[in-house]
Amino acid sequence: MRLAVVGCEASGKTVFMAALSDHYRPETTNGLCLVPENSSTNRFSRMLVRQMRSLRQWPAATNPDKTVELEWSLRSGDDVIADIDMLEFGGETLRAVFRGEGGEKMRKQSEKALLDYLAAADSVVVLVSIKELLRDPGSVSIEEFERDTEAMWVTRGLLDFAREKLPGAGVVIGLTQADRYRGELAAAGGAGRLFASRWPTIASVAHSISVVEVASVSATDENGNPAEGYSTEGVLPVMRELARQNYGEPNEIKAEMTAILASDASSASKARKFGAKLTALARHAALSGEDERDFIKEAKAKLEELNAQAKAERPKPGKKKKRHTKVARRRTRRAFLLALLLAASVALLSQHIGTTLEVIKKQATEMTAPWQAEVPQAMPTNVPPAEVEATQAAQTNELPAQVEAPQVAPTNEQPSQVVITQVDAPQVAPTNIPPAQVAAPQATRPAEPEFRMWTDHNGKKIKARWLATADDGEHITLETPSGKKINAVLRKFSAEDRAYIQSQLDANR
Repeated sequence: MRLAVVGCEASGKTVFMAALSDHYRPETTNGLCLVPENSSTNRFSRMLVRQMRSLRQWPAATNPDKTVELEWSLRSGDDVIADIDMLEFGGETLRAVFRGEGGEKMRKQSEKALLDYLAAADSVVVLVSIKELLRDPGSVSIEEFERDTEAMWVTRGLLDFAREKLPGAGVVIGLTQADRYRGELAAAGGAGRLFASRWPTIASVAHSISVVEVASVSATDENGNPAEGYSTEGVLPVMRELARQNYGEPNEIKAEMTAILASDASSASKARKFGAKLTALARHAALSGEDERDFIKEAKAKLEELNAQAKAERPKPGKKKKRHTKVARRRTRRAFLLALLLAASVALLSQHIGTTLEVIKKQATEMTAPWQAEVPQAMPTNVPPAEVEATQAAQTNELPAQVEAPQVAPTNEQPSQVVITQVDAPQVAPTNIPPAQVAAPQATRPAEPEFRMWTDHNGKKIKARWLATADDGEHITLETPSGKKINAVLRKFSAEDRAYIQSQLDANR
């Protein structure tokens, strides 16, 4: 999972990322560990945890001209549960991108890195400070009022970007510093209602996006700094919402796994689908902090049984090869018997050809004797059939009662040239037909998937066609009519879209 954390300056991005790194430690998350995957991430994690835990100080503001890509892998032993990538950038860079103003060369490079980072994200967390939401427009300076107004517009630009450029991606709005404003949140009726009451125009655009509380640090001291022994449990509402959007609810996943086991599908098909759901449940549990170890252990044992059954049901290559050999031998034996029968027939005809010709001549003489008719002589074999027919047609003075004796070829012809009319021989297509005139069967190609309208969990529609499904069964690749490739999470689309994908997979299996 590629996670993008964005927000204007002072929205709490750096503290949120530091809290994530601090929260996913083996001693606090049932053996799970958020492992840095490059030196920048390792330095970032250790420095900020030291600064907040030991020195109890807040991190300094991020340099607006500096972008650092942070990469973690969430692991359980040797198994990688999820990849979490983030980009550390200044809030001023975000403002510059979405307000459309120019900047220096270094700023332009930072803006490009930010847009590339957002475009590659699977999930987006938009952070908004509750302090900024509650600020009274009439009690601030004109500069602060303009910055607050611009922050609203930047947030709107982020949400529009996610809808248009990242169809199917998970989006969460997190209201930070929830630990300081518990009373205001309770009075408003929760994070969603507080957001709608303070920024109603933005809330009307983001009505289908979840808004959650974020308390990266559970408590502060009298000076407003991180309190000693603070907790980072306040980051879990965001992670649980992302887990729900990407993988579904745990109860739903378990019900689907039970249905797979009860289905009539083959063991191989069950193992593939069951394994994909097990992976989704494990990733959900890792991100949300829910303890599913016992269920996952039992599910892994069941998956091993399914794989063993699928292996046993798979046909062995040796038997398949032997069956093909029998078919080839049967066809060869049949052809040999036909050839032997044909040779025997020719030999038998050769022995009696002389006797057959004498009988035919004698019958012809007896039939023409009463009228002293002249029996036509047998034409040489080198005379074309057309000339024989012309000669016979010229004898117009014969009586109607005359019986024309059959013309017999001289006995020096090869036996294979004699045609026996009593034997029904199979008809053979003329050999003078060019091979190109014989129509070869056309290989059928599966029809390409059609372009159709897809609907994500936010209600946004996009016209595209399905290209492929990843091995994990959770991610798909779509193509728009313009040729643009889109990687999306299948779970985030409607039930009709998911059923369509399953039908395509069944048809291509």
